[in-house]
Amino acid sequence: MRVRARLSTATAGLAAALAMVTSLSGCMTVHGETAVVPAASEEEAQSALDRYIETSNEAMGGLDPELNDTVETGPLGAIRHAQLAAQRSVTPGGPEAFTPLELSDPQFHIPQQAGWPKFFVADVQPSQTPDNRWLLVFMRNSIDEEWNVSYLSVLPPEGGPELAEDEDGYLDDLPVVDPADQGPDDPGSGLVMEPGALGTSFVDYLQGGEAPFAGGPYTSDELAKREEANSNPAFVTEYQDQAAESEEYAPVAMRTADGGALMMFTSLHHEKQTMAEGETPVVDPLVAALMQGEAERAITLEWVAMHSAVIPEVDGGQIELIHRTRGVIGATGE
Repeated sequence: MRVRARLSTATAGLAAALAMVTSLSGCMTVHGETAVVPAASEEEAQSALDRYIETSNEAMGGLDPELNDTVETGPLGAIRHAQLAAQRSVTPGGPEAFTPLELSDPQFHIPQQAGWPKFFVADVQPSQTPDNRWLLVFMRNSIDEEWNVSYLSVLPPEGGPELAEDEDGYLDDLPVVDPADQGPDDPGSGLVMEPGALGTSFVDYLQGGEAPFAGGPYTSDELAKREEANSNPAFVTEYQDQAAESEEYAPVAMRTADGGALMMFTSLHHEKQTMAEGETPVVDPLVAALMQGEAERAITLEWVAMHSAVIPEVDGGQIELIHRTRGVIGATGE
C-alpha cells in the first residue's frame, strides 16, 4: 500500500503511537507468524519514521553509536556505528556544526507478508539532497521489536523505478530464496536472475566472473579502479569479496511496475594494501580510530557495502546497480 503523508507534529506523533499500540493488540500479534497480513499499519509506519528522525538526529548530533543502534540495523547500522565511533574518537567534544536530518513528503510502501522478518519502505524527501529522494527500508524480526532502518538508497534525480502493487493495493514484495533451496516445480521469479543469487553473482563478478551486470560506477568502473590501484609500484592491493549471508544483513526485493524488481543487498569486502620496502601506509585519522595494530608496512580495511539493484525480466536486459553506500567498519595494521 502506498500512502502519502506529511510528517506529524508531536501531538499527532503521540496519537500515531497510541494507534500503533492498538494495532499490536490485534490480529497481527496472534497470526503474524503464519497468516499473510500487512507488515505494518499506516499509523505504525509514520510512527516508526518519526521515531527514526528524532533518535537519529540525537545520535548524530551527540556522536553516539549505541543510541544509533536503537534505530538502525543491518548494513546501514554497521556502517553508521563505525562512522560515529570513529568520529567520537577523533572529535570527543562532538561536531562543531550539526544540521538535523529533515525528511518530508513520506510515501509508504507496505507489503503483505507472513512470518518474519517483515519490512516496509518509506520514500522520503531529504533536506540534505533536495534533488534526490531516499528509500528507507524499515525492518523488524518479531512483534516485540521496534522498526529499525536497515537500508538507505539514494534515488537518481530522474527518480527510481515505480514499485508494483498487488491486487489489494499493497507493495508486491518478492521472496529472496537461495536457488539451491528452490524445488523443481518452483516457477521462479521470471527475472534475468533470481534475487537469491544476486549477492553471490555480484561478488563473483568482482573477482573476474561473468554476470549480466550493466557497466557503471559500481561494476565496470570498480573493476577499473582496482586494476589502476595495482599499477602503482609503491604498493600492491589485494581484494577479498564476500556475499553477506547472515540474517543481520537480510536482503529485500520488490516487484517494479514494468515486471522487473528492485533489490537491496549487502556485500562484505577486505582490502589489504602492502607497501613497497621503505614505504609506510598513509592512514586516515577516522580509519586509525578503528584500527587494531600498527600500520608499519600494511593495512587491511574491512568494508560493508549496501547496494540497490534493478533486475529486469528475462530477456529484458542487464542488471543495473543504481546506488551503493559503503563504509569502513574495521581495520588492521601490520
